[in-house]
Amino acid sequence: MADWWNMAAEAANGSLTYVGETNAIAEAITGARQQYGQATEDCRRFRPGVHPLPNAGQGAPSAGGLIIDLAIGRIKRISRFYAVLGTVFSLCVAHIGLQANAPWWWDRWQLHHADAARHAETALQCLHSVKSHGHAALGVFHVMLRPPSPRAVAHAWAPAAEQLLRRAMDDLAMAEAAVERMRPAIVAQYSDAWMLLHG
Repeated sequence: MADWWNMAAEAANGSLTYVGETNAIAEAITGARQQYGQATEDCRRFRPGVHPLPNAGQGAPSAGGLIIDLAIGRIKRISRFYAVLGTVFSLCVAHIGLQANAPWWWDRWQLHHADAARHAETALQCLHSVKSHGHAALGVFHVMLRPPSPRAVAHAWAPAAEQLLRRAMDDLAMAEAAVERMRPAIVAQYSDAWMLLHG
């Protein structure tokens, strides 16, 4: 019985380590927001009578690329391991019989485990949407900047690129909010697990 208890405790402790991972994801999202913001500023410079900088639009590809991929990869990794740790904890608790002894804490643990997983899925969906809008904005930038495209083309397409980038930034804000909600759910789940094991 002690082995099952120890395994459950290790799974509970393991899930708590992902709080730090959410901080890394939030930092990646902040970096992407800065790059999307710069790309949006580049779009605003495409106005009649205004000569944009030679590197205008360079923020769009990087914002929609590596940083977002990094955040997506981290969330996927968290979700996979978090699900495994939850399954291990559930099996151990069932084997020990703690579900019947403390149903209230067990129900809370399940609720908070599901909350964290749901917030991770929301963040993941938002980041995929960010990537999609970023790639679309990059396509618009290519049309705007393709030589010998006249300035009038850039002026006409700039609002479309800006709109796509604004949608991407809205999605980034939703992704960030979902990641922020993951943290308390993970901590609450750990507290519930502790009460189940020690209560």
